Amino acid sequence: MTHYEVLGVEPGADPATVRAAYLACAREAHPDRQHAERSDALPAVVDAEERMRQVNAAWSVLSDPEARGRYDRSLALPGSGAPGASGPVLSRPSRDFTPTADDGDDDDSWRYEDDEYDPRTGVGRLLGAGPPLMFVLGVVLLVVGSVVGIRPVVALAVVCFLVALLAFIGVPLVALARSKAHDRG
Repeated sequence: MTHYEVLGVEPGADPATVRAAYLACAREAHPDRQHAERSDALPAVVDAEERMRQVNAAWSVLSDPEARGRYDRSLALPGSGAPGASGPVLSRPSRDFTPTADDGDDDDSWRYEDDEYDPRTGVGRLLGAGPPLMFVLGVVLLVVGSVVGIRPVVALAVVCFLVALLAFIGVPLVALARSKAHDRG
């Protein structure tokens, strides 16, 4: 499959058409758009990741005029791709790949929008501040118990550390559960 086939454009397509096709394919194939709420959706997400890699690889070549020229020349040469293929084998994009062109017309205003906060999905100030406060209390009790030499205070410090650890794990889980319940209702 050639890069043109991946994006669904003709080899002679102008850069604006290639860009529009890339954006449409990227929106459709992006793994975040695949809903993984069902247990059978995992293969769809894996397929979407592979499709997104193909779309990004095609864009990385076709968006650069020099790379596109080299690619077009390689398509015209017999045997330039894999045996029996009509073109080069698609590979992962390079590490310096960026999915947008620096042509100045990208609308990225969404990056600067504030996220909406719904207080019904939060955990509250007391519950959110509990784990760090419990940890600090554990440190203070450990220092005091060690300096003074009172073993029950050191034991209480260990209990505070354990409660803080459980709270550091539990509070985000509570927030996720509230958010998921809010999304359903």
